[in-house]
Amino acid sequence: MSGWTEDLMNELEESRCSDAVTKACQFTEQVPHVRDLGIQVISVDRGQVRLRITPQSWMFAQEDTKEICTSILYSLADSAGGLAVIARVRELMPIATLDLRMDYLRPANGGLSLLAVATCRHLTDQIAFIDCDIFCEADSELLATAKATFMRNTHGQQFHSDGLKKNSV
Repeated sequence: MSGWTEDLMNELEESRCSDAVTKACQFTEQVPHVRDLGIQVISVDRGQVRLRITPQSWMFAQEDTKEICTSILYSLADSAGGLAVIARVRELMPIATLDLRMDYLRPANGGLSLLAVATCRHLTDQIAFIDCDIFCEADSELLATAKATFMRNTHGQQFHSDGLKKNSV
């Protein structure tokens, strides 16, 4: 491949990746519980996403222990899994969580940000299979793992992407 062709291919891939990040950010801004939790998109790459959540005091199971409620980790894994499906197919589409199984390995300390890394392991016409790990961002300590399945092309809320074109998510 000649130099200019390779440069063009790299440019096109960077454009697709930045487009995927833009769509993921739009998802996090327009889905109410994702927005309310303050979930941030760190990266999106061919079926894998990284999301961050910075805990707030209202997320603690008990204020004196500063452990984050497991439901916060569950929501983070579910959001990361859904975005991993979108990252894999490279388009916004309606999806629904069919099953999400979590294993909690240790409590999440409320003073540290959490990082979720979700990967779409297999994709069929109707189902996506996801693995997700949740870490303490400061020390990369594994806190929880999740396995999920998502149904593709379901009915969902209207999603507005750039250019005011309506899509469902």
